[in-house]
Amino acid sequence: MKNSEFPTLCALRGVVIAVMALASPGTWAAGASQPAVMIAQAPVQINPHQPARASDPVEMLPEIELTPQLLFRVLASEIAVQRGDIASAALTYLGLARETRDPRFAHRATELGVAARSPTALEAGRLWHELAPGSEQAAQAFESLLLIDGEVAEAEPLLASRQVKARAAGKLNEFYAQLRRNLPAVRDPGAALAMVRRLTAQDLELAEAHLAIAAVAHAAKNPELAESEAVAALRMQPENRATLLATLVYSVPGKEGAERARQRLADFLDRHPDDAELWFIHAQSLAADGQIERARDEFERAMKLEPDNPRVLLTVAQFSYRNKDLERAEQLLKRYLELPGQTRSPDPARMMLGLIAEDKENPEQALRWYEQVQSGEQFISAVGRRAMLTARMGRLGEATEMLHTVATTTSAERVRLLTIESEILRELGQQEAAFKVLDDALLKYRDDHGLLYAQAMAAERINRIDAMEKSLRRLISLDPRNANAYNALGYSLADRNLRLGEAQKLVEQALQLQPESAHIIDSMGWVMFRRGQMEAALRHLIKAYALAPEADIAAHLGEVLWVIGRKEEARTIWRAAHRDDADNQVLIETLKRLGAKL
Repeated sequence: MKNSEFPTLCALRGVVIAVMALASPGTWAAGASQPAVMIAQAPVQINPHQPARASDPVEMLPEIELTPQLLFRVLASEIAVQRGDIASAALTYLGLARETRDPRFAHRATELGVAARSPTALEAGRLWHELAPGSEQAAQAFESLLLIDGEVAEAEPLLASRQVKARAAGKLNEFYAQLRRNLPAVRDPGAALAMVRRLTAQDLELAEAHLAIAAVAHAAKNPELAESEAVAALRMQPENRATLLATLVYSVPGKEGAERARQRLADFLDRHPDDAELWFIHAQSLAADGQIERARDEFERAMKLEPDNPRVLLTVAQFSYRNKDLERAEQLLKRYLELPGQTRSPDPARMMLGLIAEDKENPEQALRWYEQVQSGEQFISAVGRRAMLTARMGRLGEATEMLHTVATTTSAERVRLLTIESEILRELGQQEAAFKVLDDALLKYRDDHGLLYAQAMAAERINRIDAMEKSLRRLISLDPRNANAYNALGYSLADRNLRLGEAQKLVEQALQLQPESAHIIDSMGWVMFRRGQMEAALRHLIKAYALAPEADIAAHLGEVLWVIGRKEEARTIWRAAHRDDADNQVLIETLKRLGAKL
């Protein structure tokens, strides 16, 4: 029996403590200690397993007899939380709150509803606010839930009332700071933007008011307004580091916006040259813009200012690794691991050192690094790399046993391990077996989005178009905004010259969702090529290649150029792709099919 199947002794002890916090023996009297968790400023981040202390003044509470039935419902709900069934626990607590009119039950129902993304969260928040009308915590939670649910009109008078109190208390900056944190999560950011502009109309002398507008404008996909409001705030407080960082976050996307952001950052650094963190951010921006040498110089400058900053060390190591400077990356990672344990997490460095050892063709050393990752976010990745290396060393049975026996705590982790098993089999050329692993997994995890997509791709590789289409259409029905699903189905149909009109519509839907995706633009170019529309095909493929000069896209672009007679241009594109990715199967198949020589 795996430990994960039942609550541990520590977890059960936590349940007992939670029940004891809900009441002293016998009854709940006015002034009894309040239980449970404080709703966070951004409620979606609540962890139902880690209650925090409530901060509101004690409310007058109803007297309630702690009957065996009530105790059982509370205990059963907390055990359900420990087992991951948070939604049902939220529903039970909401029922208890309605029956008893006790705000503590409504409080717990709210936080659990939020954690479970349950539609009961708003109803519970409304009840909590009703039962604890003097609670600032309940009011803020209710406002946040109204906004997240898109009920902007109902939230506005509540916010306006709190704004009046904040103005009287001289706490408008705090009010707008909280508004800035909450509003980007709103379901209807356009309505939220109109509301926040009304609320801030008489407070535009405050930088925080402008930043609140910027945050909502950013969420409402109005980047020009977001940037201009953030810059207005920076003019009011030009030496405020946090405001400068906000202008970077809210800069207009694209080259011009990035250049303006870099200039603002450079101007600030002229006045504050000892800020290592800002040199570090500037270096990251330069690296993203392809200015590798300048980025390297500024990373080194940041490291000289703060040689033991773990974030800087780890990021510069990642930068060095991506730019194939393995020795420098390894040196920095080992230095990172020598830092005091409380200042850094060792697992990301161990994972990267494992990858470096793989690149140096030292699989035994890589395995030693991966074996040191025993828990946490990197654990499943480490197990996957160990299994992959073990299989490559000719021990497939040992690799699959490793994946099957590792303890997991969630279905997502189990699905990920099954996907890794399929990838190993695919790499070893066992395509049918790779498909079967995922197909069998869907019997248990039929609505897992990642699994549906992976199974569809495995089906496509063995020409099981029926299974591929079934899974992708299921994924689209579950997630109608999944651009990758539309794109994969449309591209696969076009690649086989099947239902080209339908293929084009599918890729068009993908492009509407992700208009700047190089891979989707490539798919549209390929659809146009299959339909004989060479000019449109060339236009799309040139754009895709400019965005991402990858071998698959190069193969497609080269084929179109070849077919229309521009063979030397095709060879130039293919040669560059071959230098970067000589083993790319799409490129190899294209050259073979066309009889083209490089």
